[in-house]
Amino acid sequence: MKAQGFSLLETMVALAVFSVAAMGLVSLNTQSARISGELDTRLLARTVAENLAVDTVTAETLDLSPVTEGEAIQRGRAYAWTRTLEPTPQPGLYSVRIDVREAGETPVLARLSLLASESAAP
Repeated sequence: MKAQGFSLLETMVALAVFSVAAMGLVSLNTQSARISGELDTRLLARTVAENLAVDTVTAETLDLSPVTEGEAIQRGRAYAWTRTLEPTPQPGLYSVRIDVREAGETPVLARLSLLASESAAP
């Protein structure tokens, strides 16, 4: 008569294989959540940079300060921005660089470069 079912050893090996696969999936899920959070932070930083760019090019007169700094809040998160203005060879035209970081942090999350005119926006 032949025994039916799995032996204890077969069951333990199957459980070990399943555990290794499950740990890989848990790790993948954790990394996915972390990366999603980082992308959300960068997207909000980019939004801050774009808003500042719009404010820069639509202002009645361009603030000619070489470096301007400030803070902005997006969805409850604080971001520090720096706007650097440099003249170009074309008179009245300036190169503008906007860097955005999380408040109190060093790494730049978003950088935007554009050209702005000294004259009033149309």
